[in-house]
Amino acid sequence: MVATSAYGHAAITTHGQAAVLPWLNAAGADGVEIRRELLPAGFTDFIGLGRACADQGLAVVYSAPSGLWETDRLAATLDQCLDEAAALGAIAIKVCLGHYPGGSLADWPALRERLAAAPPLLVENDQTPEGGTLEPLAACLEDATAAGCPLGMTFDIGNWHWTDGDPMAAARRLGPFVRYLHCKGVVLDGVNLRASVPDDGELSAWRALLTHLPAGLTRAIEYPLQGQDLVAITTEQLARLRRL
Repeated sequence: MVATSAYGHAAITTHGQAAVLPWLNAAGADGVEIRRELLPAGFTDFIGLGRACADQGLAVVYSAPSGLWETDRLAATLDQCLDEAAALGAIAIKVCLGHYPGGSLADWPALRERLAAAPPLLVENDQTPEGGTLEPLAACLEDATAAGCPLGMTFDIGNWHWTDGDPMAAARRLGPFVRYLHCKGVVLDGVNLRASVPDDGELSAWRALLTHLPAGLTRAIEYPLQGQDLVAITTEQLARLRRL
């Protein structure tokens, strides 16, 4: 799969996410990650956007940047995001963890009820201390399993670097929960990290990491795809991902 954000915010803001769908079809992608934060203000035609994806033969993962938890309750935006994902025909929706309250403060029965008729819900390790470090993510996912709540994980290989985490240690601990893999290289640009096209060394490290994750994971490109011939560039990077 390819996240639409890979083509840059400026291009998506100008042309819209539907404009990249033919490129992904031509490049041989299996699916697209639609990003909520890149939709125009007031956007409501999720059914139409989902149909456009289906017309190009692309499965959809819906990415919403809101958190799952707001300290002592489920996030107020959760129901809306789940409804939008369902209207898109998404095979999954990914959100950030937010501020997981832990233990008996988490309302697992309420979440189970919301997920009964919703696409699979995945929490992603983001670039924040509360949602991008190992212990709160592991606690949430382990508690969800104990409560019989169908919660999975999006494992973002690159984001661990923003929180000084160890991707391999995270893969060992969280591997059983992972359902979707976000792939991006990371480079230090001055004093800041930024996403980049992975080099051969990073791909080699990813191969070792994948031994701790479920086989056959859906993988998504979330690193920059830039250049004159975007179909050719996307085709090349999809081939590299498939060879992992």
